[in-house]
Amino acid sequence: MNFNRINSLEMGTEDHYRKKANYYRSSPEYGKMISLYPILETSIKDCQGENLVA
Repeated sequence: MNFNRINSLEMGTEDHYRKKANYYRSSPEYGKMISLYPILETSIKDCQGENLVA
């Protein structure tokens, strides 16, 4: 085994996570999930624009 490579615990940048979120929101899986759980769509819309992390 190669123990020289250690998993990094560093977080990505805010831009990195925004890009991932945009990609996910345009995925077929996300669309299916929203159609199966309409209350989830309402909750997500209610939170849009909120500053959830300081």
